[in-house]
Amino acid sequence: MRLKSIFGRISRFLARPPEQRARILKLRTQWFAGAIFFRLLGWNINHRRSPLLLVYKPQFDYVCDRFPEYRAFREYWVHGNAQNRGDLLRLYTIALNAKQLDLDDVRGDFAELGVYKGNSAKVLSALKGPRHLYLFDTFSGFDRRDLRNLDKTHRGDSFSDVSLDDVRSFVGIDGVSYAAGWFPQSVSAAASNARYALVHIDCDLYDPAKAALEFFYPRLSPGGLLLIHDYSSGLWPGLTQAVDEFIKTIGERLVLIPDASGTASLRKSQVAVR
Repeated sequence: MRLKSIFGRISRFLARPPEQRARILKLRTQWFAGAIFFRLLGWNINHRRSPLLLVYKPQFDYVCDRFPEYRAFREYWVHGNAQNRGDLLRLYTIALNAKQLDLDDVRGDFAELGVYKGNSAKVLSALKGPRHLYLFDTFSGFDRRDLRNLDKTHRGDSFSDVSLDDVRSFVGIDGVSYAAGWFPQSVSAAASNARYALVHIDCDLYDPAKAALEFFYPRLSPGGLLLIHDYSSGLWPGLTQAVDEFIKTIGERLVLIPDASGTASLRKSQVAVR
């Protein structure tokens, strides 16, 4: 019976067009080589207490070719920010979920608070389609008014090696608005009146995180997505506290993503609870 099954699989394989056979052989060979490499080296790396984690590439990309933008997005992701090279899981998370919003027909624009050098903003801009993208940042590092209480030990010049002109030049201006300054004082009338399908919060500190949640959540469309970077990293307790306090008031729940800095995600209930 087993031989019959094997011969059946071989027959089905030989019946495929030549280009499909070539692709299948290539994938199988690469998978086999990768499995050997993982057994010899990867498992040993993952066993140790190390900042490195070796994992397989997601099947939706590697096997099914459902991420044709990967090569371009990978370059966006590390542009001027080499640290992102080790956090490709976060890139996959943003891209996969932004595309899912289109499949789910969730209406609204995209926004990001905490743009830094524009790596995730560039990805969001490429994925937004006809949506508008609102970008909020001081573009000069932390605002000193936010460095208090749990956040008073952080340096004001963190993330200051950037300029609005550089980010604008990299991300582009087509369907993108930039708001430089202290959030939420930097919010324009257009941003205040908008509805949002996806909001990426990457502001690290308690006060801006609290302000962002209070501003964006009521404007988030049903089914809309909040991505909150650094929530479970353990390095930014102010942001974590702001999120925990806010979540208790809205009846929603977080889903945690084990990327390098511990992103938390939330899809807004179809029936608004607030």
